[in-house]
Amino acid sequence: MKKLELIDSGILYINPDPAHYHVFASHAHPVQLSGREWLATFSRGDGMYAANQNIALTRSLDGGVTWQLQGFLYDKTGDDRPYSYNDGFLSRLGDGSLIVFAFRADRSVADRQMYSPSGGLIDNEPVFFTSQDDGHSWKGPERISLPTGVVATPASTITELADGRWLATFDRWHGYNEERPYKPVMLAMSSADRGRSWSEMQTMADGAAIGKGFWHGKSIRLQDDRLFTLYWAADMTQPDKGPVNLPIHYAISDPGAAHWPMPQPTNLPGQTNWPAQLPAPQGHPTLAAIYTLREADQPGFMVALSDDLGQSWDLEHQVRVWDATGWTHLGISSPHKYPRSHDTIAFGAPTLMTTREGDLYASWWCTYASLTHIRWARLQVK
Repeated sequence: MKKLELIDSGILYINPDPAHYHVFASHAHPVQLSGREWLATFSRGDGMYAANQNIALTRSLDGGVTWQLQGFLYDKTGDDRPYSYNDGFLSRLGDGSLIVFAFRADRSVADRQMYSPSGGLIDNEPVFFTSQDDGHSWKGPERISLPTGVVATPASTITELADGRWLATFDRWHGYNEERPYKPVMLAMSSADRGRSWSEMQTMADGAAIGKGFWHGKSIRLQDDRLFTLYWAADMTQPDKGPVNLPIHYAISDPGAAHWPMPQPTNLPGQTNWPAQLPAPQGHPTLAAIYTLREADQPGFMVALSDDLGQSWDLEHQVRVWDATGWTHLGISSPHKYPRSHDTIAFGAPTLMTTREGDLYASWWCTYASLTHIRWARLQVK
């Protein structure tokens, strides 16, 4: 089994002047444009669910070591009402173009909370932006129409399938004023014409029949073109407690994303996550995953390897890239049921990518000394 080694780390973005203004920076998505030039999106606003949330851009010219803020991807001047733009999933397509998959929420009532007491989501719609010049200019927002009555937000980056179609995956919620429990289900749509039209929505992961819920699944295309997904999973059989966390689950689907098998448990004891694959010229690749470890004496972010396509993970030799002990919440109580229970979390949403050099590059948001910011780490596989 290969081993991981943490070889470097740093800050992707942090508020440079906290004495004069507050910045909540989170949900970064870096991509490698060339050997030295990198680009990342991240969410920036007064708080995780603030009405002024927008998608910011930062660029690195030294291989992801130092980063320079580029401003916002979109200035909102073309909008017909106040929106917050949330969690811009950035990915690079095979032709070199960039796509940001996000959702915008109606903030006409600026002080309305993102989630209602029942866990219903504020009115919103999925959108995407595209760039043909390495992120210096952008086209969008382009709306993605969902089926009537479906409330859903982007769950992961747009994945380019082997046949060139775009795959978009979603977390399903319920309406803001609907008085019913949160029931996590994942959905998927595809586009054969670069986002101008989308297929009928299909169910990607629904565990209701076995008392489970799945959400925040992260999908990657394997070397053999199948799709590998890691899911946050929960026991949904205790309504008074809401979702009760289970180990992370995984599934492998066909290259065309026509069939999504029921996710199966792994030994990863986490929640939010991101998988990556390591180059393997011969044979199947080694997989890596970063995951958020919350329910532990020493919470934080862990990176582990798997040599059996995600069924089991080498926890004995996993590497901790951030210790969140003492910095798990922002200091006040929050409702005990998800999703409202995450109103005051202080770390989350990790990402992981394989660099052109064969290393692993991780990012995550966290809070330290009252500053919520984004950090990175580079790991070598030996």
